[in-house]
Amino acid sequence: MQSRIDALVDEGALRLEDGEAVLFDDGQIAVTNKRLVGNFGSAKEGAFDEADLTDVGPPNKFNGGYHSRRPLAVRLLAAGVVGVAASAVFRQALIAVWFGLEPLVFIAGALAFTVGVYLLLNSLFRNRPNTTVIFSPLKGESIIASYPDWDNPQAEELTRHFARAKRGLTR
Repeated sequence: MQSRIDALVDEGALRLEDGEAVLFDDGQIAVTNKRLVGNFGSAKEGAFDEADLTDVGPPNKFNGGYHSRRPLAVRLLAAGVVGVAASAVFRQALIAVWFGLEPLVFIAGALAFTVGVYLLLNSLFRNRPNTTVIFSPLKGESIIASYPDWDNPQAEELTRHFARAKRGLTR
């Protein structure tokens, strides 16, 4: 499969200078020995941002998003339903021993159900865990790459290749 930067070079949208070689390309961002190219298709198909390595400072890398709490939410929902049903059974049995326990079982069941619903909705609408790398050039837009999960190895590899390319310029 052809990478994004190779496709841009083939289309004539991006030209590699003499002596310029692609050091890293993962489809989101590319590092050459002279430039950083990314934000592919951010404005329109075939669009990209680029910056000379000399104009780009060190990247900011951070983890974002949240892990899902769906399994805990489902267990709490089930416990809540069981608690509310048990309190109804206790009420129908009219056993004096259970009489004082019925309101406590109902409250515990309702609370577990409510927290379960909250956690389930929270898991559905929050961002998944991700690692984002932001390069801020002196001129132009920031170049951003985002990878799934925290501390993604591809993000580490990107920052390593970027650092090597920057060191190659200073020699």
